[in-house]
Amino acid sequence: MEAVEGLGSAPLLQGQPELQDMGGGAYLLRWWSNSCFFLTDEGAVVFDAGFDITGPLLVKELRRLSEAPVRFIIYGHGHADHAFGAGAFIREAEERGYPRPTVLAQERLPARFDRYRRTRAYQERINRIQFGIPEGLPAFVSEFVYPDRTFRGEHSFRLGGLTFRLREAMGETDDACWLWVPELSCAAVSDLWIWSCPNIGNPLKVQRYELEWAEALEEVATLGAQAVLPGHGPALRGGERIREALGTVARALRFLSEEVVGMLNLGMWPGEILRSFRWPEEFAASPYLAPIYGQPLFAVHGILRRYHGWYDGEPAHLFPPPREEVSRELLSMAGGGRRLLERVRELREKGESLLALHIVNIVAAAEGPEREEAYPLKAELLEELASREESLIARNILLAGAREARGLAGGPSAR
Repeated sequence: MEAVEGLGSAPLLQGQPELQDMGGGAYLLRWWSNSCFFLTDEGAVVFDAGFDITGPLLVKELRRLSEAPVRFIIYGHGHADHAFGAGAFIREAEERGYPRPTVLAQERLPARFDRYRRTRAYQERINRIQFGIPEGLPAFVSEFVYPDRTFRGEHSFRLGGLTFRLREAMGETDDACWLWVPELSCAAVSDLWIWSCPNIGNPLKVQRYELEWAEALEEVATLGAQAVLPGHGPALRGGERIREALGTVARALRFLSEEVVGMLNLGMWPGEILRSFRWPEEFAASPYLAPIYGQPLFAVHGILRRYHGWYDGEPAHLFPPPREEVSRELLSMAGGGRRLLERVRELREKGESLLALHIVNIVAAAEGPEREEAYPLKAELLEELASREESLIARNILLAGAREARGLAGGPSAR
C-alpha cells in the first residue's frame, strides 16, 4: 500500500511543489493543496487554482511546461486553498495580451464567496486556529474572483481534441464539482479525495454532506478511470486500485450515515450516540481513511448536526446558567480548588488526561486563588493531548486552547 502523504501530514505550505506528469498533457501539481493542468494545442485548462498567495507560483510552474494561454479555470470547490489563485492567472493573461481565462464553477459557489465576504473576520479567526497560523500572517483570502459561468448538474466543453466533462457534487462543500477527461481516462476530483477520513464534521466550519460524497465517489468509480487527481496528496493510479479506494471510502461514508441515523431512530441522544459509536477495524486500518485531518467522531458530530437539532436531551442544558456560576458552586461543594487540582494531577498521572482537563476547567472558570495555577496546568494537559492527536484539525484546536490558557495565566505562549 502507498504510504499516506496527503492532507495533515505537514504544516501548511511547507516544502516545495512537485509536478507529476500524468501523460497526454495532464499534470498534477502537488503542494499542500493540489492543482491540475491540462495542456492542449488550443490552450490550457487549470482545475483548482490554489491559494491567493500561491497563485503566482502556480503560474510559474505552468510556464515551465507551456507558453499556451490559459483558456479555462475550473473551481473544484470554493475553499480558500482551491479557488483563490485565479487572479494570478488572469493578471498574467493581461500582461501577455492573452484572452482572459473563463472561470467555471458549480452554481452554488458564488453564494459561498458572498458568505466569506460577509464573515471575513470570522473566517480569519477560525482558519488561524484550524491551521495554526501565527498572528501577523494572513489567515484568509483578500481577493475574490467570481466565476464567469456556473452550471447545474453537468457541463461539457471541448478544447484541443479533449473533452472536459464537469459533474456537480456535494461533499466537503455543497459547491463542489469533479472533472472527467475520457480521452485520458483521467478524473480530477478536488477534495472528494484527500487521503484522509473525509472531513465531514469539521468543528469550526459549516455543514458537510456524507451521502452525496459517497455518491460522487461511486460515480467516479464506475468510469474505469486509470488516474484520479485529488485535492491533496498523490494521484491514485490503476483502475482496480481506484475502484477499491473510492469504494472503501464510499462504504465508510454510508456506514457513518447509517449508524448515526439508525441510533437517532432508536431514540438515542447525541451523547449516547457518541459513546456508542464504534469505527470498524476495516476502516481504521485503511490507508484511505487515515484520521490525519478528518476523523470518525468528527464525522458523527457532523452527521448529527445535519439530522438533529442542538438540544442534547438534558433539560438542564436548555437554558444553562453561566459556566462560571456552576463552577463556583462546585468548588464550594468540593472544599475549594486545591482539592480539585490535586485530583487533576492524580488523574494525569494515571493517564486520564482528558478527564483531568474537564475537571481543571472547573477551577479555571471560577474566581478563586487557585485559578492562576489552573491555567498553566490546563495548557500542559492540552499540549499533552495534542502531542498524541493524529488529526491536524484537532491538534491545532488543542494547541490554540493551550496558547490561550497560557496567555490568561500570563505565561509564555505554547509553541
